[in-house]
Amino acid sequence: MKNTTKNITKKTTDKIQKGDYGYLFRGRLKELLITLVLMLMVGIIFYTGYLKYHNTKNIFTVFAIVSVIPMARFLVTYIVMVPYKILDKEIYHDISKVESVILVYDALLSSKEKITHLKIVAIRDNSAFVFLPEKYDVHKTEKYLKTVLSTEAKVSTVRCFHKYEEFKRMTVNLSKNESGKYDQKIKEVLLTYSM
Repeated sequence: MKNTTKNITKKTTDKIQKGDYGYLFRGRLKELLITLVLMLMVGIIFYTGYLKYHNTKNIFTVFAIVSVIPMARFLVTYIVMVPYKILDKEIYHDISKVESVILVYDALLSSKEKITHLKIVAIRDNSAFVFLPEKYDVHKTEKYLKTVLSTEAKVSTVRCFHKYEEFKRMTVNLSKNESGKYDQKIKEVLLTYSM
């Protein structure tokens, strides 16, 4: 009985959640597999109708066309996720040593204009420090993040960094602060706005 409980607990803790390291890779893989399965189903439905009625003017064709809609949704999500590079393992292992900080990895923050790839977000003391790729403007990202996070949580500081060394140094300093009342809420809001 104890072994069964231990295995069940192990399986549930092994599941990669949004914001965990590796979620971007698994998310892309999942979206691709679902797309391929749905594509196969669309083909099977269509050809079943064609083989049965010997033409394309049948109810199976309608079902196949309607089945394309969910397939397209998964395909679009996969296409959107493909260009973003997954965080290096060395950086992950290095930053994960910093204790007392909530870390969110490879978040794809969506807005009306674009998707912003937040490689790492360190949350502590109602503050969020972000390591992001060079192609994003630091000030615009900070402003947008502060606006998003302030909707449901009280965020005191949002800082973005292009250089990992600077981000790590600031994260280590942040870890010395007391935990904030809104730390968990900041993480929840961030993940809500992420793909």
